Amino acid sequence: MIMSERISTGNPELDTLLDGGFLKNSMILLAGNPGAGKTILSSRFIYEGALEDEPGVYACFAETRKRLISDVKKFGIDYEPLIRRRKVEVLDLSIGSETEVQSALNQIFESITTLRAKRLVVDSIAAMAMGLETEFEKRHLIRLLYRLILKTGCTTIAITDIPWNSNRIGESIEEFVADGIILMEHQYDSSDTLKRQLRITKMRGTNHSRKTHKYTISSNGLNIEL
Repeated sequence: MIMSERISTGNPELDTLLDGGFLKNSMILLAGNPGAGKTILSSRFIYEGALEDEPGVYACFAETRKRLISDVKKFGIDYEPLIRRRKVEVLDLSIGSETEVQSALNQIFESITTLRAKRLVVDSIAAMAMGLETEFEKRHLIRLLYRLILKTGCTTIAITDIPWNSNRIGESIEEFVADGIILMEHQYDSSDTLKRQLRITKMRGTNHSRKTHKYTISSNGLNIEL
């Protein structure tokens, strides 16, 4: 996998922290607590790419297609005209068995091929693996997903949730196959004020920020302090 060209994350501050953006064709693991803003950041990545003639596919495993489109519109991300113009596809997917995993991956591949998509978001790895019982099945799923990403050449954000009071990221194998890892965390301080912070813990081939950066969420999306 040749990675040299950079593409914007859709967030100017994050682009700065990543020395210009994500490496093209890379797989980024976006991990964080529930409600940390992972979907907002990922939706902006697809939206801004589509506006720059880089079609994108958003694969929803955690919520319905209708709910996602409605929720992100509050942050100025209007997918509907881009869907009509065949610049964006939002897939409504759910997993109940290993057979359905392959079916979901086939749907993602077909949408990427039809749109000639350059960007992909999988939301989320945990929801995608929910119907799988064994660690072997879950690891196999991650490998299949990674192969799909390599085959299509899409720059991909794979979302995974970190449960409260846990240090574990997803199903563990994602950390090893991912080209980059971004952690988004939030917690209440001693005065019961919600504080959010972002860290880039891994990004191959990138002179990225090693600091912890505070951020807020507004109607414009994520505002990250440099």
